[in-house]
Parts: sequence; structure tokens; C-alpha cells
Amino acid sequence: MKNKISISFAGVLMVVALMAVWAKSTGAIKQAKNSSVLALKVNSEKQTYVLGELIKLNFELSNEGDKAVRVPYKPDVSTGYLKIWIAFDDREFNLYNNSSWGRMENRGLTLQPGQHFKSQATIFWNSKPQIPRSGEGKILTDYAFSKAGIYFIKAVASITGDNPMKIESEPIQIVVNEPVGDDLKVWNQIKENGDIAYFIQQGETPTYQDEKAEKLLKEIEQITGKYPNSDLAGQMKQKLEKFRIDEEKRKEMLEKARVKPKN
Repeated sequence: MKNKISISFAGVLMVVALMAVWAKSTGAIKQAKNSSVLALKVNSEKQTYVLGELIKLNFELSNEGDKAVRVPYKPDVSTGYLKIWIAFDDREFNLYNNSSWGRMENRGLTLQPGQHFKSQATIFWNSKPQIPRSGEGKILTDYAFSKAGIYFIKAVASITGDNPMKIESEPIQIVVNEPVGDDLKVWNQIKENGDIAYFIQQGETPTYQDEKAEKLLKEIEQITGKYPNSDLAGQMKQKLEKFRIDEEKRKEMLEKARVKPKN
């Protein structure tokens, strides 16, 4: 009787072992099937910045396989199929959000073997959640980099189609230092102002209400005039000058549209 029990128990163990091997094999096959020949890289123009400085990133999606790969939508920030995640001081990654991104519907492309798709983006102002409880996994400040320290940045590209997948880059590290001198004075004046952050990032006012927009522009003009030697103020001044030029062109176009041609 004991021999029969032993044989039966040994049989059960064998079945369990075979099932484990089968599951592992199936998982390996599934993983191999879903693995991608696409690789994503991100890098910054510099490794060291100061608070209040625009940070420009470069992205490169590469086909490292030996067959062409169809990407239905361009994987860049304008389409929303490329997203940026930021971690401060080696903590959890949070999603950076720019409300103007993801509005384009650019047609996709076919990446031939060894071919690359390159794109760029500037991160600075962050469209923070209006409802705190909806902010889990997101950056909760108006500035993407709101305090000095070490940051880690990664990108994630979403590929749609018959075999949808997400391609994640390796994180890069940048250092954001506390500004000094006039730059520190400028930063202290703008660090709590999300509207100024928006203007520096987008090059336009967050509202088209004339009174509110003009008040913001005057505030920016006062800061740039008060600190002419500040790099941060210079960054703001460039945006302000471009905004004024674009506004003049826009008004001229509207004026021409109002003038009816003579018969």
C-alpha cells in the first residue's frame, strides 16, 4: 500500500514539474513573440542646468532588426505617442504633461533595418492635475523641475497596430542646480507663477483675455528690464520679443481680412 502511495505521489510531482516546464516554455515563447526590434534612446543637450532653465531633449527610435517595421503614428510628443517620465532624487517616475501635446495626427512611417526616427521636445512648464486625487503618478507642480537636485528622465513610445507595444528608453540623469546672483532673484519671482512658466514654455499667454494677458506680459517685461544680466531673464526676453512680433503679424492678418476688396 505504501509503495502505491509513493508511486502516486511521485507521479503527481512529475506532472507538476512538467507543467512548470511547460509554463516556463510558454512564457519564453510569448516573451520572444512580443519582444521588439525597436529601441528608444533619449539624451539631453547638457547634463547640468539651473532652476528656471528650459531643458531640451532629443529622442531616437531605431530599428535594430533585419526587417522593416511599420509604425502607424509618428512616435513623438506632438502626436502623444511619445511620453516623458521624470523621477527626482532616484524616487518613482511621474508623468510629465504638456496640454498642447498629443493634438496632432501625423501619419506614421516605416522604419527600414538600421533606420532611425528622431524628434525633439522641450520640457519646462507642466500641466499639473487640477484635482489632487487624480494626480497619482503625475508631476504635481507647475514646473517640471521645481527644486534643485538630481533628476532621471526616460521616454516611452507607444506603437499601435496588430502588435501593440511600448518601447521604453533607458533613463538618463541630469543635475539641476540652484541659480545664483540675478538668476536666483529671477527664479524667486517666477517659481510660484504657473502662468509665467506657461509663457516661457509655450511662447504665448495662457489666456486670451486682454486685461489678464497684458498684466502677465507687463510682469514679464518688468522682470526682464530689472535683471538685464540674468540668463533666465534673457530667456524670458527672447520669448517676449517673439510674442510681440507674432502678435503684430496676427493683427495685420486680421486687419487685412476685414478689408473688403473694391469692385
